[in-house]
Amino acid sequence: MSLVKGARPGTCYILRGALYLALTDKCNARPLMDLRGPSFAMPSSSGFVPLGRAQEPSAEELVHAVDAFYESLPAIGSSGESDPGVVFGGRGEPLLRLETVSEAIREIKHRRHGVKLRLTTNGLFDPSVADELREAGLRNVSVYVASANPQEYSALMAPTDGRTLGDVLAFIEQCASNGMEVEATCTRAPGVDVTAVRDLAMAVGAVKFRDREYFS
Repeated sequence: MSLVKGARPGTCYILRGALYLALTDKCNARPLMDLRGPSFAMPSSSGFVPLGRAQEPSAEELVHAVDAFYESLPAIGSSGESDPGVVFGGRGEPLLRLETVSEAIREIKHRRHGVKLRLTTNGLFDPSVADELREAGLRNVSVYVASANPQEYSALMAPTDGRTLGDVLAFIEQCASNGMEVEATCTRAPGVDVTAVRDLAMAVGAVKFRDREYFS
C-alpha cells in the first residue's frame, strides 16, 4: 500500500521524510540498490516496492503524487527550511526516462515554487543530459561513483552500454559547469578506496560527498 494517498504502489516511497519518485526498474548498469550489498533492503516503513511489471508512471502521475504528498504535510514556512523535498530515484535509473523526468520537473516547479528537487543517478550518460536537466529547472543532483579506479569501477557497475568512469566524471563536470549542486556518493564496499573517490569527485566539480554503509 502506498504511503501517499492515491498513488500506485511502486511509483513513490518516503525516506527520511522526503518523497522519492520511481520512474522505472530498468537500468543501464547494476542498480544502485544492489551495490549497497547482498543483505541491503529498503526500510519497510518507506513503503517501497519495485515497479515490477507495472506500467511506468507518467509525468502527470508523478506530479499528482507530489501534490498529494504536500497536501498531507503541515504548512511549510516561507523560508522553505521545513520542506522535506522530492527526489527522483527508484530501483532503476531515472535518466533512462529523461523526457518524463524533465516534464515532471517543469510541472512540479510551476505548481510548487521553491520545492526542493533532487535526482539520483549513476551518471552514465552524455554530458548533454546535464544540460537538459538544467534547462528543465533541476538544481541538485546526486551522482554515484562506485570507485576511483577505472577497472574496479567497471567491474562493480557493469555498464550495459560500454560507458566508463570517464563518462561519470564528465557528467559531474557538466552538471557543475551548469551551476548545479552535485553530491557524489559511494558505498564502502570491500576494497573500495572511499577517500580516493571523494577526492576525484570533488576535483571535477562535486561540492558534497556522502559514503554509505555496505551490507554484507
